[in-house]
Amino acid sequence: MQLALEIIEYWTTCHWAIAFAIACIVNISVYVLTAKCLHLLIDYAVNTKSFGKFIDDRALKPKQTLREMTYGIVACCIFALGSIFSRMLFDGLWPETLSSLLIQVASFVVFYETYSYFVHRLLHTKYLSMFHGVHHSSVRVTPWSAYSVHPVEAIFIGFSAPVFMLLFSLSLSVALTLHIVGMMFTILLHSNYSHSSGPTLLKLPFSYAEYHSKHHFYGGVNYGFTHRFWDSVLGTYQRQSN
Repeated sequence: MQLALEIIEYWTTCHWAIAFAIACIVNISVYVLTAKCLHLLIDYAVNTKSFGKFIDDRALKPKQTLREMTYGIVACCIFALGSIFSRMLFDGLWPETLSSLLIQVASFVVFYETYSYFVHRLLHTKYLSMFHGVHHSSVRVTPWSAYSVHPVEAIFIGFSAPVFMLLFSLSLSVALTLHIVGMMFTILLHSNYSHSSGPTLLKLPFSYAEYHSKHHFYGGVNYGFTHRFWDSVLGTYQRQSN
């Protein structure tokens, strides 16, 4: 823990090129380790018939995983660039009080859910669909699909925190933690795994994968990230049971 604190403090003051290199390493590590571990766990669960199943069991496209990993690593480098802007805009390393922490987390979650929904809708317009098509080329998704996106889309994702910081106060530790948690959740979202037959405790997280798989299958539904609010309000919600 102390080492992590020292690295964060060093990162805020070191030369931007060094900070960018560190951010690239962190982003790529989170992406690769999370996707690989989730991939292995899901394959084990499905192949041993322990519990759960693939939502879509069609074969992957030729060289799909390699393509997804390549785009994913490029996206991680763009996220690292976005973090350099966050480094310029943050309001303190740590929230001063517990209430400040809770307000920052809640406000960013609400902001990002709204931001991601409408950016996602924008990416489906005729003007930007050519870029979002990179992500949708993965119809049967895998954990590696999470950040298989065009660099233009990666900019929208990676610069969400700096946009928020232009409007509201956000501590750097909160921004970095939410970013890492968000990356891991996005990878879970693309796990293509249904846990409906397993322990109840794990059903909720993997229900998001079923929710998002509908978007990859049908296209114009289930744009939301963590909540169905905007999908329900604007009529783009597709139930998992359909």
